[in-house]
Amino acid sequence: MKSAIVTGANGFIGGAVCRELLKQGMEVTAVVRNKESLAYLAEYDNLKIVEAQLTEYLNIEDKMPYETDVFYHFAWEGAYGPILGEYKQQIKDIEYTCDAITLASRIGCKKFIMAGTINELELLQFFHAEENVPRKACIYGISKLACDFMCKTLAADLGIMFNVAIIGSCFGPGDHSRRIHNSVILKLLEGKAPTLVSGDTMHDWIYIDDVAKMFVCVGKKSVNMKNYYLGHKSLRRLQEIVEDVRDEINPQVSLKFGEIQSSFAIDYSLVDLNAVYEDCDFEICDDFKDNIRKTAEWLKQQEGL
Repeated sequence: MKSAIVTGANGFIGGAVCRELLKQGMEVTAVVRNKESLAYLAEYDNLKIVEAQLTEYLNIEDKMPYETDVFYHFAWEGAYGPILGEYKQQIKDIEYTCDAITLASRIGCKKFIMAGTINELELLQFFHAEENVPRKACIYGISKLACDFMCKTLAADLGIMFNVAIIGSCFGPGDHSRRIHNSVILKLLEGKAPTLVSGDTMHDWIYIDDVAKMFVCVGKKSVNMKNYYLGHKSLRRLQEIVEDVRDEINPQVSLKFGEIQSSFAIDYSLVDLNAVYEDCDFEICDDFKDNIRKTAEWLKQQEGL
């Protein structure tokens, strides 16, 4: 792989992938709404920036490089917070993604990689909604899953290679959300116990730099039409993970699990945890506690702690 296009290149994950591609010497075209949002990448002369709204993807063909190796699509309005449950916005994002893969085909791109979400793995239980009532935020995961199937169909028709990368529970500097990782770390920094679900639930906290490297590996080598889970080879109980985080940040805090009752359940049996390692020649060399320290330091700066 020598060249790549990245939409949403100023987001948490899209930005990390863009930076990793540039570091590895790829020619990168970043598609963002405001080029000033990528000022922090000004040192790279192998970066081209195209300004475009999501609604304009079908009208920017003349601004894009032809025969690019891989098209990474991260742009998705509403990936966390209340907008997860806003069906009109989520449906628009499906349309924008279909426009993106159509654009990729028009400019002769060889492979299209869509960023999926771990939330997709929650959904099959709702075939029995009388037993498991879906959260409103499931509209986001449902939209990603529908988009997955639509884009596979389009890719087959357009003759372009296609993969979905289902991102594990990703954390690290640059994440401005209040998802579990940041919420737990911030509470511990304040010397308070976070409110938690059962410690027996299985989780997989994966660091942003490792996720970025996995995306690059999928771009270089993958099985066409295959979905790849980007995370560790094995899962851990939430209690083990949070205790490691607590021990690194504030060992004096006493943890209580199960204070939040939740039906939210990820069915990891739906993905192959080893596929990205076996198919894409990826090897992980992460230090979880060091990654937690780096994330905590970044959060301190953001919050003025």
